Amino acid sequence: MAGRAIEIVRSVDTGTARVEIALASLRDLPALHALQRRCFSEGQAYGIATLFALYLWPRAQILVAWAEGRIAGCVVADRNGDRTRILNLCVDPDFRRRGIGAFLLQTAEEVLGAPNVTLMVEDKNTGAQELYRRAGYIPVADLRNYYGRNRHGILMQKRR
Repeated sequence: MAGRAIEIVRSVDTGTARVEIALASLRDLPALHALQRRCFSEGQAYGIATLFALYLWPRAQILVAWAEGRIAGCVVADRNGDRTRILNLCVDPDFRRRGIGAFLLQTAEEVLGAPNVTLMVEDKNTGAQELYRRAGYIPVADLRNYYGRNRHGILMQKRR
């Protein structure tokens, strides 16, 4: 982050690291692509073109968590009327279990401000499901093969 002009949205000391949430810059996209590849399997990670399209999309926000001088996580969300969708949330494996995912999720909800928030999570990703439940999300639908053959999704929702 040194020498970079970024707009800090929120910051917190998690007890193990000082975390700053900022709006993504164009310069962040290659590092966000690398983060996606560290967090998700082939075919599930956002490619650089997808990240660029989301960066340009007027309804979307990409928020980046910075810790220890590097990107520790990100959340991609969009708002349409009274609905916010969390499209993607990931935390670098080196920074997991420090509250960064919860901080990103809460910040995205506040920045986008819609009263209804939805997200999808893979049925086998019990860690993420627990994070979302603790944040007040409830499962509302199961979607078979959403992430590919025999990879099912759970639609979760929160009313603020």
